[in-house]
Order: sequence, then structure tokens, then C-alpha cells
Amino acid sequence: MNIIRQYELGYITFDQLLEDIWGYGQRLIKDVGVDCFSFYIAASSRYHDDQYYVYPYGRLSY
Repeated sequence: MNIIRQYELGYITFDQLLEDIWGYGQRLIKDVGVDCFSFYIAASSRYHDDQYYVYPYGRLSY
């Protein structure tokens, strides 16, 4: 289970996700998609204050 999925299911905190996401890369992008990965990278850089990525209708990566 990837780190974003762990966060979305409540296994880790948002702060832990933001701290650890930088250690992941191509594999995580492949698992969740570029848009979702970019969203959480932007959140970790404090570009925005949103805490959950909402998938477009009909497009789930998991």
C-alpha cells in the first residue's frame, strides 16, 4: 500500500505524509497518477492548505 493510500485510509497523519512524500518518486506517481502526486507535493510545499485530493468522476487510481 502506497503512502498516499495509507494517509487517505487514516493510517498515517497528514504531517507524516508531507514529511515522507519526498522520498517517493516514479513508483508513487505510477500508483496514484501525476495529478494526485502533484497535489500532495504542492501541499507539502505549503502551496495550498487542502488536505485531500478529490479524484475526477469516473477515474480512480486505486
